[in-house]
Amino acid sequence: MRTGHRLPLARAAALIALGELAVHQLRYLLAFGGQAGSELAAQGHSYLGLAAPIVAALALSALAARIVRAALNGRVEGEPSSLRRSAALYAVAILAVFWTQELGEGVAFAGHPGGAAAVLAQGGLLALPLSLAIGLLCALLDRRLHDVERIASALRRSRPGRRLDPGELGTAAAAHPRLYAPLAFGLARRPPPLPAA
Repeated sequence: MRTGHRLPLARAAALIALGELAVHQLRYLLAFGGQAGSELAAQGHSYLGLAAPIVAALALSALAARIVRAALNGRVEGEPSSLRRSAALYAVAILAVFWTQELGEGVAFAGHPGGAAAVLAQGGLLALPLSLAIGLLCALLDRRLHDVERIASALRRSRPGRRLDPGELGTAAAAHPRLYAPLAFGLARRPPPLPAA
C-alpha cells in the first residue's frame, strides 16, 4: 500500500480513541436518557470517570505531537485518502474497538451483560449508526489536522536556517535553552522561583 493511502497511525489512533469514547457515551445516553449515568454505574462503567480524561489527554497529546513534529522537521507524511474511504476505515475501527470494550466489560463486570448481549442488547445496535456518523466526523477532522500539519511544515520551511531532525532536538535545546525551556511551552509544573533578595 502506498503511503498516501494510509492513515497516519498516531493521528488515526488518537481519533479512533476519541471517537470510540463518544460512541460509547452516546449509546448509553440515547438508550437510557436521563438514567444513563446510573445505568453506566450499575453495569460497571464507573472506571470511565477516571479513564476517559486520561484517554482524551493522551489522544490530544498525540495529535499535538504530530503538529509539533511537522513544525520541527518541515515534512508531512502522505496525503489523506478519499473522504469516503477514510470515513469507512474510521467507522469500522471505532465499531471494532467499541465491541471489544463491551465484550471485555461483559467478562470483567458482574452487572454488565455478557456475550452477544454485551454488544447488541440495551441499545447496543445504536453503536452502528453512531460509528458511521463519528467515523465521518473523524475523517473530516483527519483532513483538517493534515492541513494544520501542512501549514506548520510550510512555516518551518519558509524560515531561514536548516531543518532539525527529531534526533537533533537535544542539540538545538542546548544551543537555545530559552526557546526550548518548559516555560516556553507552558509545561512547567510550578512557576519559577522568585529571585533572591
